[in-house]
Amino acid sequence: MMILADTPNRTLNGEQGFTLIEILVAVLILSLGVLGLIGMESLALKSNQSAYFRSQATILAYDLADKMRANAAGSEGTTTNEYISAIPSKGVEHANSCVSYSGSVTGSGCTAKEVAEREIFEWFEQLDAVLPNGAGSLAVTSGIQTVSISWDENRDGTAEQSFIFSFGL
Repeated sequence: MMILADTPNRTLNGEQGFTLIEILVAVLILSLGVLGLIGMESLALKSNQSAYFRSQATILAYDLADKMRANAAGSEGTTTNEYISAIPSKGVEHANSCVSYSGSVTGSGCTAKEVAEREIFEWFEQLDAVLPNGAGSLAVTSGIQTVSISWDENRDGTAEQSFIFSFGL
């Protein structure tokens, strides 16, 4: 059987506290890495929110295009386009109950203008509910409808992001 002799703990004068310095440097490097990860995570969250708003603007633009295609009588021409003339002012209530939100006619005798008024009002309500400080407009040039949507992504009072969608009927 072999017996190991106890070796005394000997430290040289130059080695005292060296392990503590190594640990402090390792903690510093680790904390810099964690701060970098936190920065990347916040950038990812901001980009994700931006993509969400852009997706919502796309969905709203296509929704209005589909409504206009379904109500062709109300969206023909540049001067008789009922959707353009039905754009409400912000905060104005709409009493037209001729069309439900689903777009189906609930009463008989609804005109294309009444359908357009109700659908454009509901579209603006959705725009206001989904996008921060959302604003929209509709224009017709040479038979091409253009839906423009803008929103305030940073919520600082300026609409800095926009989405423009053009289509024909």
